[in-house]
Amino acid sequence: MIIGAYIDIDGQEKAKIYDLYEQFYKDTFSPETEPLFTIDFVIHGKTYAERKGYLEQMAKDYQSAFTYGLSPSWLDLSLFNNYFETNGRRYGLLKEFQENGIC
Repeated sequence: MIIGAYIDIDGQEKAKIYDLYEQFYKDTFSPETEPLFTIDFVIHGKTYAERKGYLEQMAKDYQSAFTYGLSPSWLDLSLFNNYFETNGRRYGLLKEFQENGIC
């Protein structure tokens, strides 16, 4: 599952949930669209600090996706909540995530 945000041909900011990157690329293929970010829910980094920083940025992008019009189903919200709760606990960010309404 991937969340992708972009600015479409009409200048509207949009965010959607995709099953595959190909679907996101199809929506943003036109040179008149501007991809903003994607969230693939895989934590990258070699060190603990890099992975923690990556998770923090992922959470910020996740929150901003809602301002771009993301409207997930209840199931998707539950999956995202579980992901951020599990990894927030793992990287010492659970309290911060709870305070910011991420999980």
